[in-house]
Amino acid sequence: MIIPMDGYCYKQNVKIIRSFADLATIALHRRNELDSRIKTFLGKCDLSIQNIVKLKCEVQGLMNKLNCEPSDLKQTFLNCAKTIDEYTYLITDFNIAIENLVLGKGSVDLTPVLDTTNKLIPKQVNPVNIIDMLTEPVPSTSNACVNNCQVPKPIKKRIPKEEQLLISFSSSSCSAESVPIITDSTAELTDGVKDISLDPIMEQIKNTNIPAQVMLQVDKQYPGVILYVDGISFWMATGSIDQTFFLLNQMAKHYKDNYVQLSLRHVTAMTYCALFDDECHLYYRALFLKLIDNDTSLAEVFLIDLGETRLVHTCRVQPLAPQFCIHAPLARCYHLAGVEHIDNEDVIKQFEQFMLQYLATDVIITIDDNTSESLGVYVEVVKTREIINDLVVAAGLAVKIDKNSANSSPRKGIPELSENSYDIGQDPEYEDPVLAVTGYHNRDEADICKHYTGGPQKTCFKGARCQKKHIVKHPDGWTLDRVTVPGKVNSLALPSPGTWLRVIVTHVAHFNRFYVHLATNNEDDKAEHPKFGVILPATTLPSLIRDMNSPATKISYKPLELAPAPGELVAALYPPDEQWYRARVTDYDRTIQSVEVFFIDFGNTLWVKEDKIRCLDTRFLVLPAQAMACVLGRVKTINKTVYQINTYLEPARAHLEKLIQDRKFEAYVTSTNYDSITVDLCDETGHSVADALAKTKLVQLYDYVTEEDTTAQQKMVVP
Repeated sequence: MIIPMDGYCYKQNVKIIRSFADLATIALHRRNELDSRIKTFLGKCDLSIQNIVKLKCEVQGLMNKLNCEPSDLKQTFLNCAKTIDEYTYLITDFNIAIENLVLGKGSVDLTPVLDTTNKLIPKQVNPVNIIDMLTEPVPSTSNACVNNCQVPKPIKKRIPKEEQLLISFSSSSCSAESVPIITDSTAELTDGVKDISLDPIMEQIKNTNIPAQVMLQVDKQYPGVILYVDGISFWMATGSIDQTFFLLNQMAKHYKDNYVQLSLRHVTAMTYCALFDDECHLYYRALFLKLIDNDTSLAEVFLIDLGETRLVHTCRVQPLAPQFCIHAPLARCYHLAGVEHIDNEDVIKQFEQFMLQYLATDVIITIDDNTSESLGVYVEVVKTREIINDLVVAAGLAVKIDKNSANSSPRKGIPELSENSYDIGQDPEYEDPVLAVTGYHNRDEADICKHYTGGPQKTCFKGARCQKKHIVKHPDGWTLDRVTVPGKVNSLALPSPGTWLRVIVTHVAHFNRFYVHLATNNEDDKAEHPKFGVILPATTLPSLIRDMNSPATKISYKPLELAPAPGELVAALYPPDEQWYRARVTDYDRTIQSVEVFFIDFGNTLWVKEDKIRCLDTRFLVLPAQAMACVLGRVKTINKTVYQINTYLEPARAHLEKLIQDRKFEAYVTSTNYDSITVDLCDETGHSVADALAKTKLVQLYDYVTEEDTTAQQKMVVP
């Protein structure tokens, strides 16, 4: 039976057909639009990954900012810590946003973006116009449901607090306590972000590091070559430079086959780099300083092997390969010692022109001052045997300094930093006087009860519940913290005048002062070895050195708890032979992180790094100090002016060192002092060392008389 279709049904069918046609067009349009949005999103994701890698590189470079002046160290540290904290907040907000968007967990209040709730929307009841869906989406600013349905209140979870941080910063962003616990799926997401491979060029740049230079010792001579002159300062290379030429040739071969195209991001992340020189077609190791503000294609670099600062194009810069980071920088900064330069631009330019004639010239330098970055030296030309310090004074480019003259007034410093106007209590770095003087902050006040004021019951108002110590503090505020350090070791008994000794010279300190070993004390201990498990103190110097450098003893060495104090006995590592010896601290410099020590068994003084100092065990203090101080008899300075005498002292000391260093002599004791003896040295043939030294015309002799000490009275110093 066929039912005829009326007009209404026909119109409805036509409308349905048209609706299906419109839906197909809309679906195709939406598919194309979604595809374009996905591509845009992927591009922003790549940009986000690059920004995250950039943040990592910037945070890893914050350590270099701590290499600043001690006065700026506190503010620099706080700025770096604040920067790291802000970066942490950004990454935390990003992770929370990803958790709320993708995983559908977490609290909306913690998300630093607009509405990202992932609640299930019920099935639509009211009809929706399909044309309205073609409009651009607008982010919602309300947490209410679009269907006015009742939303259950979120249940707050109690999250245990982490351990208390050392430094906490306040911020309006999410803190460590407000971040929800990361689930396994979130961990998988963060692991996926960590697995993103970084740029290999950036990894190479980040791992570049150059070792520090070895400290040059005072009163020592070193061969050198002048490389570069900059005003009153000049840069030199000590030792052999053949190794440097070999390094430059190896760098030229390496970068010829491994040239890398760098981006601006790579260049700005560099600390050390390799610079191509167009003139000699070689690569030099350089320290990257900065980019030029007006032109980012130019950079300022410092050549660490030449001492020269250059302005170069960034295309000439390459990342420094790890095999070229083994050697320390070759160039050092020096200035002429014993002279004072005239503060005049024309004179300084003349001085620079005068020094340029000695470029690439072999010289011998004598270190006079090594307490600053620029070393004070006396420079002697090898070919002509002329001292450049004297030539500069003779040319009128500098004025000679007489250190021993009483008329010379000390150089005045900045008025606001004078001792009279400076108050250490106003320095924020040293608010604690104990910390300012000793470098140590007492810790026992936390263990002492502040409520105990004394009494027969030996407790405070808390009674037995109080777990702290009940000790009455000293009225001056000092507490019980103390660290015991060794500071005393016996010395050898001085022989009486008129006796003969057989000695071995260990160190020459001055033109007439040196240290010796008694030949009888330098013999090895031939006694039978003790039983297993029995440890006896060393009785001779060879056995002591063997015991201090045994593998078991090296493992047991402990670092110092406090900054070393003058007079403290320590175990110091001697750099030339990498052996441990007994030493006494004479000075400590925090700026260069080095300690000046006096080796009590040999007599020489040396600056060593603070990480090469260890606590000295008490069993190494049984043997007396083996170095005996001696004065060469009959020797005195020549009758010249003070400056002329100073110019003769170092050659005289060097000649005396050639005559007696590490040799055996017969010593006749003429007199004794508080801690030294005056002797007359004679070699195996009977010739006097004083006569041989006087032939050089650097010193003169005088007659001596043996001074007996039998009538000397013992005196006791009472405080």
